[in-house]
Amino acid sequence: MFNRFIFTILLTVVVFTENTSAQCLSSANPVGGSENLLVLEKRSVRLISFYRFNYGNQYFEGSERSDFDLIGDANYNFVGSIIGYGLLNKLTLEAELGYYINKTYNYNLVPEYSLRGNGFSSGLFSVKYGLIKNNDKRFFISTGLGAKIPFSTKPVSRDGVELPVELQPTIGAYGAVFQLFMVKEQPLTGSRYFLTCRVDVNSENKRDYKLGTSVFSSLFYSRHLMFPWLKGDWTMILQLRNEIRQKDRSSNGWIESTGSNLFYLSPQLNLFIKEKLNVSMMVDIPVYRYFNGTQIAMKYGISLNLSGDFSL
Repeated sequence: MFNRFIFTILLTVVVFTENTSAQCLSSANPVGGSENLLVLEKRSVRLISFYRFNYGNQYFEGSERSDFDLIGDANYNFVGSIIGYGLLNKLTLEAELGYYINKTYNYNLVPEYSLRGNGFSSGLFSVKYGLIKNNDKRFFISTGLGAKIPFSTKPVSRDGVELPVELQPTIGAYGAVFQLFMVKEQPLTGSRYFLTCRVDVNSENKRDYKLGTSVFSSLFYSRHLMFPWLKGDWTMILQLRNEIRQKDRSSNGWIESTGSNLFYLSPQLNLFIKEKLNVSMMVDIPVYRYFNGTQIAMKYGISLNLSGDFSL
């Protein structure tokens, strides 16, 4: 019954995102399990630090490979942190900050030519509220509302040349984020099912550029690994993620080669240390890609995460 319920909600989310023709950038993923999705107990703190690397060297037109090869490869390295505080038992405050060590395009030109951006991304400040907490049935629902605030509204330039939008650490625009988290746990089997949905709405920046509305949804299956030969407290998480984004818009109208519909399969392995810290690694593997126009696509992504909850 519960599996049918989850499937119905996931289908509803996917249909909604299809109808809005949206695409999303990288999403924040659960670290170590469902507890990181839920609200905190009063006067407790959650600290999450993470590192992400994304790499792509293939152009797509629609869902097919393209022979366009202006950019040989693209990559970025990103570090970030999320700080949460339990203001009340059902109300958690969160701040998410991040920094791009690099966002790089290596062009197929002679002589060799590269463009590189770096800097702080937009900050996200949000409130998370616990709608349902049923400890007997191990079923939980939380929701969140947040504001995206850019650290700078001035575009980054290198050698007197303004970098393209894709290499800017932030678009320099304000925005809003809506989130939903659902968790079902089965303690006897050490399994968890959880569903997440996030919608990013962006305003125009000072150059009249507006990122498309982003919607992403993820369905997870988590299982505690209970093998006699395995030392430590290990958890395996398998995620199916859908990322969709509308086309971007400038003062001249819609931008053709923007917006996409993507599906990823993301296995994750987590180690719980001394009932305090979660250390995990995740790999993003594209399983379906559809791009408006011609765009370079991510080939793979790797994430490393460290998190912990602490009572004050």
